[in-house]
This record gives sequence, structure tokens and C-alpha cells, in this order.
Amino acid sequence: MTARTTAKRVFEIGAYVLVVAVVLQFFLAGLGIFASATLFFWHTTVNAIVIFFGSIILALLGWYARVDRRTFGLPGIIAGLVILQSLLLFPYHMALPTAVRAISALHAVNALVIFGVALALMDRVREGSTGPGLGHLHPVGRKVGNSRS
Repeated sequence: MTARTTAKRVFEIGAYVLVVAVVLQFFLAGLGIFASATLFFWHTTVNAIVIFFGSIILALLGWYARVDRRTFGLPGIIAGLVILQSLLLFPYHMALPTAVRAISALHAVNALVIFGVALALMDRVREGSTGPGLGHLHPVGRKVGNSRS
């Protein structure tokens, strides 16, 4: 197995791990709100760092493994959205007027966008757009290839 093949395999597995980390981020936010505010640290710091750096590492792995641009670009988009996620909270933390603080509500919308991009990445990996690798694992009964006759 070559280094590029290994990198592609790690990229594909990493895409699934990234989706799990994003779902975990929603769970940690819920824990911080509904269980204990002390648990919010895991949402705001630890898992956010995991998602940000995990995305960057995935983008670099995808580039090295020569995964198609659309696929290896998706983790880069996620990294950018994570930065935006922090920026959206500035009006809230700066205690600006309510009308301006409403911008911070987009934090939740952006989280859904991050989740959507992560799912798109997982779907591209699952469907085999990264080339040989995990993409051959199609669900049972699903038609593979061109559906036109």
C-alpha cells in the first residue's frame, strides 16, 4: 500500500470522524445549556478545536492523496465556517444593543451549515468520488453507476 493510498484511506475515515465530531458538538451545546454551564467548555473550546484542526488536516490529507478538488475542499470550507462560527458570537460577547446581538443567532444557523457540509463530505466519500477506497461500500439494493438506459 502506497503512502497516497494510505492517506486516501485516512481521509475517508476522517470524513466520518468529522461528522461524528459535528454531531457531538450539538450534543455538547445541549449539555452546556440543559445540564451544567461548566460543561459548555467542551463545546466552546475542546470540540471546536478538534473540528477546526481536524478539517485542516483532512484538507491537507485530501490534497496529498490527490482526492478531487470538490471533495478535499469541503473540509477547508468547514474550517472557514468554524472561524465564522466564532465571529458570529462577537456581538453577543461585546454586549451590543439587542438589534446587533441578533446577528449572534446566526451561530445556530451556521452550525447547521457546518453539519450539512460535513454530511456532503461524508456522502462524497461514501459514493466513491475520492477514487478507490471506501467508496465501493454501497448500501445493499442501491444501484451503482449510470441509471440511464
